[in-house]
Amino acid sequence: MPFDYQQHLYELRQSLRVDFAGIAMPSDLAVQDDIRWLHVSGADNERYQRIHLQRGKGIAGSVMKSGRAWLEHHIDAHTFPDDRFNYPIIRSEKLTSFIAVPLWKYNRVAGVLLLGNRENRPLADNIQQLVDLNLAAGFGPFYGEDVFNCGQPG
Repeated sequence: MPFDYQQHLYELRQSLRVDFAGIAMPSDLAVQDDIRWLHVSGADNERYQRIHLQRGKGIAGSVMKSGRAWLEHHIDAHTFPDDRFNYPIIRSEKLTSFIAVPLWKYNRVAGVLLLGNRENRPLADNIQQLVDLNLAAGFGPFYGEDVFNCGQPG
């Protein structure tokens, strides 16, 4: 039975009490271009389907390039003063806080998990640890860390 991303995102969104959960993946893992939000839960609209990013651009592209999590506890007009349009998922979903973590497969970042809140609802103080716990056993075909270069999986 194939992994049900929608169901798992819904369950993750409920258990972590966030407004939005989504996974972005490139159309070609080798090239890592044309990154799109393929699976989401809690979307306010369907604009996320029209977002196409390149590696290094936007939240998903930046996390894919760096291989590091990105946490913003409070987003306002001053957070990305000149670059707000370079982060379309924030605008289209009206996110005011988020955490984006790399999802690993084949020793490289193969996707990005984004969890966020709207209306200035803060993320839990220990959101990074909660996400790490939820990804420790993997997320479908993905791992929450680079298991080949970190010593032990999970």
